[in-house]
Amino acid sequence: MKILKFFGVVILLLSLQACIVKSIQPFYVSEAVSFEKSLLGKFTDNKQGKWEIMSFKEAFEKDSSNPSKYSKDDLEALEKYKQAYVVNKVKKEKEAAFLVVPFKVYNETFLDFTPIAFDDSESNSLAMQHLLKTHSVAKMNKLENNAIQLQWLDEKPISELFNKSQLKLKHETVGVDETLVLTATSNELYQFLQKFVKSDIEDKWKDSETYNLTPLGN
Repeated sequence: MKILKFFGVVILLLSLQACIVKSIQPFYVSEAVSFEKSLLGKFTDNKQGKWEIMSFKEAFEKDSSNPSKYSKDDLEALEKYKQAYVVNKVKKEKEAAFLVVPFKVYNETFLDFTPIAFDDSESNSLAMQHLLKTHSVAKMNKLENNAIQLQWLDEKPISELFNKSQLKLKHETVGVDETLVLTATSNELYQFLQKFVKSDIEDKWKDSETYNLTPLGN
């Protein structure tokens, strides 16, 4: 009974908050990747969090004890993610790090997020091994005074398209909370974003998980 009550509480909590769309594959294609220098720096957000955004190369060199002795794998990673960022997000002393790849959909800038590290508990190591580090995608909007808004693609408008048979994109619903996980290829996901950006869906970003990032010092 306690387990059933626990699942009920988890599902209720998830239903009360925005649920970002998750994907097994990246949302971008290589030819669309486009570095945005304005994202670099330290920020505070509208939810009492702090962000540090570095280029992948800068973060890689910062963590390396001897850059002159990079392995073959190191050099391949530097080449693969030379236009990417490492984003460190901290809230209430809990830290998470993401690999973030910027790309363009028409004239809009999007960011593909993948968690690479986050605070966990050693006592929950078995549970942690069950978790997949999926991709999510956020639209970037430039605000006044060099502030940045990030709006994540939310499940609600996508689920509505699936329910109305207006979207054919490979996906699964997984777990007790029936989380939507896209299983389409990166090419298919990118083509979907192109159609989504051009669509006349009303308030398609209304339910998005949204962060407003203000540069420190402003």
